[in-house]
Amino acid sequence: MLASTPFTVALRELLDERFRVHPDDCARFAVGGAAPKLVLSPRTLDEGAKALKIVAGEHATVVIRGAGTKSHRPPPHGEFDAVLDTSEMRGILDHKPGDLTATVAAGTPLHELQFALRRHGQFFPSDAPFAATATLGGTLAANANGALRQRYGALRDNVLGMRLVLADGLIAFSGAKVVKSVAGYDTHKAFVGSRGTLGLIGEVTLKVAPLPATQRVLLAAFTDCASATAAAGSIAASALFPMATTMHDSRAATRVSALRGAGAPQWTLLVRCGGSRAATSEQFDGASAISKEAGASSLRDIPAELVETLWTDVAELSGGAAYDPEQFVVARLVSPPAQLHDCVAAARAAWPDAEITAHPYAGVLYANVPVASAASQPGAFWQACATGGWAAEFLSAPHHRAEEFIAPLPSGLPLKLQRRFKAALDPSGTLDPGGFVGGI
Repeated sequence: MLASTPFTVALRELLDERFRVHPDDCARFAVGGAAPKLVLSPRTLDEGAKALKIVAGEHATVVIRGAGTKSHRPPPHGEFDAVLDTSEMRGILDHKPGDLTATVAAGTPLHELQFALRRHGQFFPSDAPFAATATLGGTLAANANGALRQRYGALRDNVLGMRLVLADGLIAFSGAKVVKSVAGYDTHKAFVGSRGTLGLIGEVTLKVAPLPATQRVLLAAFTDCASATAAAGSIAASALFPMATTMHDSRAATRVSALRGAGAPQWTLLVRCGGSRAATSEQFDGASAISKEAGASSLRDIPAELVETLWTDVAELSGGAAYDPEQFVVARLVSPPAQLHDCVAAARAAWPDAEITAHPYAGVLYANVPVASAASQPGAFWQACATGGWAAEFLSAPHHRAEEFIAPLPSGLPLKLQRRFKAALDPSGTLDPGGFVGGI
């Protein structure tokens, strides 16, 4: 592709200086270590649709990119032509505080969204990693759930509707702009976790939540993983309904300033409590009693004024945000919550020096593994995943070695159905072909 072709002239006329072809400019938008030939940075949904239509007409391939926080992945398959950069598509388009809804451009950074909502005493209930830089659309496309799903549900549960651009430039809408709606198919839910392979998420209508009147965090120290997971399970099964629960081994905990100190416990259980003052106290006291009964060696109270700072650091431990992507490989493992201890044991057996963070309510474990240790990819671990029915994937790895860390797929995945869905929405294979699970 040359900058003087009719194809690129059309893109230049559409996007002006937001159409880039210089190698140095394109290198800043690399994906998986591979730089595109072209970078397209639309400011509006309509511009994005027109750009995709032009690109699709040329049979070029496109990777959709937000802030680039998830770019440590295998390089795009085959010929890689363009990046569609969504970072210019930003802003809160509509906010109805009384309805607890907000419509937001997908390129809006999460921290900007949260800042705007806080002025109205509300927030988007996501504690996804990379919160300082990640975009809303990228977070949804990566399905980067945090621990707040314990009270507020997964990301997809808080998406009411989307305006989308399909690979041929067609603009579509799925869902609704109100909380109570049963109209149509939930096609937009499939875009959460699609990694940009189905279409461009342009605008998102979200369900937002009131900020808790007060918050506290219980820090419970345990000498072993079994006791910590038992306490977490009992808290989840109780009527306490805390905001979130996380677990961290001693190595991971040292990356959070509030958790450092002499005699760091082998396992730290954090229980984020919030609501009215009475409800918060009830959650905290109940979780404390359960933790003590499960064998906690000590209990600490993190007061309200420190909760946000603490939790921002804690959220960065999942998804690799707190780790150098050139030095660590990040694996996400998902098991039934009751099997989390077994999952931790399998990960620890495979990678003794892994730093482990877990969201016990959801049965999600993040193993942050030094590259030298991860490289062996022990077959015993994959076999344990298959036997336990656990799902495993590597979220990030050094560019030059990312292909080594593609986890084997468990049997029984409905790949045929997924391929048909991809073919229906992107029949020409324009959007990151092969970039999804199973080479879809």
